[in-house]
Amino acid sequence: MKSKKIVVTSKYIDQNGHVGEAGYLSIAIDALWEFNKEIGTSQKFLQLSCAPVTFSSKIDYLKEVFEHEEIEFRIERLTPPEDKRKWIRKILLFKSSGELAVKILANGAWFDLNSRKITTPPNEITEIFDKNFYGCLLYTSPSPRDRQKSRMPS
Repeated sequence: MKSKKIVVTSKYIDQNGHVGEAGYLSIAIDALWEFNKEIGTSQKFLQLSCAPVTFSSKIDYLKEVFEHEEIEFRIERLTPPEDKRKWIRKILLFKSSGELAVKILANGAWFDLNSRKITTPPNEITEIFDKNFYGCLLYTSPSPRDRQKSRMPS
């Protein structure tokens, strides 16, 4: 499982004084992009003209998070892919107390940046994820049973 600690800044706070919907997504995606940069996939996506595209996201809010709180971002592995073109990712945000604050499930696929169509990712991208996220692969496709449980479209 890969994780990253983040201190919440005012840019994520909504009118209710806590992290809002857009804030949680921004925190999660910003941290995800940082991981991609660290493991070299950001450049590979461009070089190989293949990148992930998100079709839907579902957010479960469990605990409030406030400005200046330190939270931990984690990416966890879900069921291995059946259709290698598709993926599902699970991002968890934890309060410093260890309590789960937010769970974000997203469905998407690999996107050929030239043809603008869904595709199977090149082996180079798959190998980078296998090497860096052993046991917590970022992009995996759910089994039909998991799709049904999460109520996420395939």
